[in-house]
Amino acid sequence: MSKSSKSPKGNNDNHDQEPSRTLLGQILVELDYITIYQLDEALRIQREDKDCGREAKPLGQILLELGYCGPNQLIRAIQVQAEYRKAQASK
Repeated sequence: MSKSSKSPKGNNDNHDQEPSRTLLGQILVELDYITIYQLDEALRIQREDKDCGREAKPLGQILLELGYCGPNQLIRAIQVQAEYRKAQASK
C-alpha cells in the first residue's frame, strides 16, 4: 500500500485536475464547446497523421480546421488549462 505506486490505468482515481488530466480536448468538452465525438474525430486525425509519418498538427488546429470550435473558444480553453495547471502547481 505504497503511496508512490502508480498503476498505468489510474483512471479510477479522482484526480481530475492534476496536470496530466488537464488535457485541452477534455476542457473543450467540459465547456460544451465541442462534443466527445468531435474530439474523438480530431484525435483520430492527429493519430493518422502521426502513423503516416506526417507531423501531427496540434489538436486545437485540427478542431479549428474542422470548424468544431472557434478561435475564441480555443483561447478560452487554453486559459482554463493554464489556470488548472497553475492551481495544481501551487498545491
